[in-house]
Amino acid sequence: MTFAIVPRIALLAAAVCVGAPARAQEPVINVYFEPLPAGELTPLNKAIQAALSQPPLQLAAKPFAGALVVTVPDRVDVSHKKVSGTAYSFTVAFSRDGSSLGQSQQSCTADKLSDCTDQLVLDVKSVAAAK
Repeated sequence: MTFAIVPRIALLAAAVCVGAPARAQEPVINVYFEPLPAGELTPLNKAIQAALSQPPLQLAAKPFAGALVVTVPDRVDVSHKKVSGTAYSFTVAFSRDGSSLGQSQQSCTADKLSDCTDQLVLDVKSVAAAK
């Protein structure tokens, strides 16, 4: 009796694997991020670089043809408040092959950099999709 159950389980497992839809992989988005100056912006810089390195994004060491270039064209406004701590506010510009693709505003606190990086990743994907 045990012998008859094993083949049925194997057939069921095979049917589940064959019938499962294949996950569509997002195409790789090559991104070059012009690093922020060192100093008090280092944590923000590292958080952005880490976020832009997560699939489907691929962080490039230097800009190249076809890569989405992400820059912070103006200074990063940094405010230090007693209650909420350090906060960053800045504009991000997007371009590809010398053509401007738009800008976005980012704002986050030092203890919640994901507010900036999560939005930035969404913006990068949106700009890349708008080819």
